[in-house]
Amino acid sequence: MKKNFILFIFLLCSIVAVAQKKSITGIITDAGEAVIGASIVEVGTTNGTVSDVDGNFTLSVSENASIQVSFIGFSSQTLSVKGKTNFKIVLKEDSELLQEVVVTG
Repeated sequence: MKKNFILFIFLLCSIVAVAQKKSITGIITDAGEAVIGASIVEVGTTNGTVSDVDGNFTLSVSENASIQVSFIGFSSQTLSVKGKTNFKIVLKEDSELLQEVVVTG
C-alpha cells in the first residue's frame, strides 16, 4: 500500500512538471518579408530554434518565460510569453550592426 502511494506521488509530480511547459508559435518578418534563420532563444536557457523559409517558428518554453529574437543586421528583441501562444514579430534594422559586419573571401 505504501509503495503504491509513493508511486502515485511520483507520477503526479511528473505530470505537474510537464504541464509547466507550453508551445509557442509565430512568424518573424522585417518590413514585409519573412526572415529566414532568425534565432529564437528562451532567455536564461539553451532552449532555442530558428525560423524556417517562411519566417515561422515553434518552440516549447516555460509558462512565464521570455524569448529573445535576433538576426544579423537587426536589433534584438526580448518578449514575454506570459499569456501568449502566437507571435507576429517585426524586426527593425540596426544600421550600426551592419557597419560592424566584415566579409572575408
